[in-house]
Amino acid sequence: MIAFLLCLSAFSQQGDKNDFYLRADYNFGYIMQHRNSMGHLVNGFIKGFEINYIKPATGSQLWHYENNFPETGVGLVYFDLDNPKQLGNLYALFGFYEIPLNKEAKPFRLHMRLSPGIAYTPVHFDPITNHKNNVMSSPFSAYVNFKWYFRWNITQNFRWEGGLNFSHASNGRAVVPNLGINMMTLNSGFTYKFLVKEKTPFTRIDSSARKNTNNELLLWAAVGANQVEVLGKIYMAQNYSGTLYHNLRNTHKFGVGAEVCYNPANLVVLKSDSVTLTSNLQNTQVGVKLAYCYVAGRMSFPVEMGGFFYSKFQNDGIFFHRIGLRYYFATNFVALFTLKTHWAVANYFEFGAGYRVPIKKKKHATVN
Repeated sequence: MIAFLLCLSAFSQQGDKNDFYLRADYNFGYIMQHRNSMGHLVNGFIKGFEINYIKPATGSQLWHYENNFPETGVGLVYFDLDNPKQLGNLYALFGFYEIPLNKEAKPFRLHMRLSPGIAYTPVHFDPITNHKNNVMSSPFSAYVNFKWYFRWNITQNFRWEGGLNFSHASNGRAVVPNLGINMMTLNSGFTYKFLVKEKTPFTRIDSSARKNTNNELLLWAAVGANQVEVLGKIYMAQNYSGTLYHNLRNTHKFGVGAEVCYNPANLVVLKSDSVTLTSNLQNTQVGVKLAYCYVAGRMSFPVEMGGFFYSKFQNDGIFFHRIGLRYYFATNFVALFTLKTHWAVANYFEFGAGYRVPIKKKKHATVN
């Protein structure tokens, strides 16, 4: 029995590049009513079915070891939103990272999933046929999923998984009305592992994604589309930010920063509220923030919360938040795709680029 458990533990850590897993999951839960104005759309419990194609970490990259041998893959999910006339169904295609949250490999283990993708809602807002749908205004939108679940290796090739699943779909207010859909579900499913008998050898662990500084300054700029009125003009918002990060264990970053935002869409609202500005530059918003990033190799998953200390526009409140993806190139340039929100309400999706400025050299052993 002890040998069997050791075998499962070793398997759960490392796989081969030709191994793959297939998983089928069932979801049961509800749509989170984050605004009173969407209460007429929420009828009852929602149901969902999901299939995944999964690849295990092989151990050929340093970040595999640093992140406890995560698994990556792609998935398809279908949700019945229990309102066929106004909401219909939601379909999503997404990629994911699934990361063990404890270092010790056990047959029963806690994991976290980070997952971006694209959602499709064939039933959405229409000014004539579906004017009461104020949560989804376009057929395609961004999809974000977080999952915390326990995994139990029943046999070497078969495992059960179950936990809590949070999903969000929104176009980021690029087209209105767009409150977005937040779904909280209980999730359960089974995975079958297709394993090759002969493992592929590798002779070198790639450590090129390792951060070489204890601290860094990240500077970036981004733009995002915003709409105020239904069928109205689309405005391009601008964001500029600087964040000082401290790198912890090469997988976590904690930081503080500042940012400046200019959103022409806010001018429309200010004028309709009879707010007088002597210059359009007074529409600029300036704020400070706390930042965190989970790092998996060159990919980073930022989470930020901040507040504007200067802002004439008050309709969304002074607090802002951000989640998304950043990719760090070897040249220290950064590409980013993030969602800026005010609590649970999306503001806009940001597309941008930046540069990482190293500050203090790390002391660590060289990995061959």
